[in-house]
Amino acid sequence: MKYLPFLLIFLFLSCKKDKHPSIEEPVPAISDPIKREKGTALGDGVTKNIGASGGFLELGGQVRLDVPPGAVEKSTLFGIQPISNTHDGLSERPAYRLIPEGQIFKKPVKITFNHEPFGFGNPISRMIAFQRKDGVWCGVSTVLDSGTKHVSTTTTHFSDWVWLDQVTLRKDKESVGSGGEVKLKLMEQILGALNANNHLDSVPLAALEDIGRSKDIVVKNWKIISGAGMLSPKINSSMVLGDAIYYAPHNITKTEDVEIQVEVESKNGYVSDPKAPNGRRKFGKLILLTKIRLEKETYFYLTIGGKLLDLSGGLSGAIMGGLISVGSQDEKGNHQVGLSCMGTETGSYPGGNAAGQSFLGISILEGGTPKMFANVYLECGTGEHKYGGNTRITSTRGFITGTYDGPVFYSNKGCGITERRDVKIDFKIKSL
Repeated sequence: MKYLPFLLIFLFLSCKKDKHPSIEEPVPAISDPIKREKGTALGDGVTKNIGASGGFLELGGQVRLDVPPGAVEKSTLFGIQPISNTHDGLSERPAYRLIPEGQIFKKPVKITFNHEPFGFGNPISRMIAFQRKDGVWCGVSTVLDSGTKHVSTTTTHFSDWVWLDQVTLRKDKESVGSGGEVKLKLMEQILGALNANNHLDSVPLAALEDIGRSKDIVVKNWKIISGAGMLSPKINSSMVLGDAIYYAPHNITKTEDVEIQVEVESKNGYVSDPKAPNGRRKFGKLILLTKIRLEKETYFYLTIGGKLLDLSGGLSGAIMGGLISVGSQDEKGNHQVGLSCMGTETGSYPGGNAAGQSFLGISILEGGTPKMFANVYLECGTGEHKYGGNTRITSTRGFITGTYDGPVFYSNKGCGITERRDVKIDFKIKSL
């Protein structure tokens, strides 16, 4: 069966009413929609009772629900739970399970995603999707607010939701050592089916495919815009320069991020966006960016507040007693990090203190006084410990390698949060 890229298909789906679709907007060829499994929980979510007068619920500044007056007739439990992203298993972004599922709201509820922490590159092709009961993910009309770094939509039903890039630049490694290679690939989202009359209410999605299955797409100007190494563009399966290989230098003496850029141009592609001119957010020229970290043999990097810190001078790591433990600190002891995973295998360890979970503590010296942050806090009222973040262990043989991504919390009170910071940790440590 022939495929057409999602970029071109969106042109057909949001036609003006005064046009005759059979003349100007032919029905495109499509592929079969892909059914995915349901995602699994990643850390704790949030819940709140909202009644007929309306209200809102927010999870860590990442997802917000705005419930208008009259959406529900009585007090109803609303919730946001981060889950694994089954739409795109290679994405670092989580999906979110929204409750109550199975209830039809009398007025549309607004769902808003903050894409800034994960939105590296051009956001013009971003859209929101939800998962149907049969496992198929479906794209929906999406409003992009470039000023606030938000994408939003409205719905009368809840399920599992995520935001995605229709055009995305992928790499097979986040980091590379001396003389190593990283494969880069441009991908695009393919449509899974058409609705009756090409009406864009929800559009089933198929697979991510190599970019360039239409003459509408032009790929050019692969280049390194900062950092060392070499870049070699390659022809992909669609016969366009959609692939590339990055070659790291043979002698890496310092931590360095290499930034790579490529241009993708689409004359006709767009996303249905009610706030854009004529309801169409046109793609035009996309500038896609990615970063590759040049790494030494062992390392420990802490990114906090958008600032990358190299804590590779005080490494420690061990696998014993049923635990994976890693830690490090900077030379002056201003930042000290300890991470424990309750297990000995590779895989994901969501925040928690039970088997298969992880605990992170970070001591930060500010003004001569240390502050102890952790991926847990005590919730006022319930007295429950709330955990966040997720640790992924990718290797345990010889070296312990992995990442932590998520929030840490500080409190100088008996309960609640005084301060929250979003952090990312990347490490490779010799195992004892």
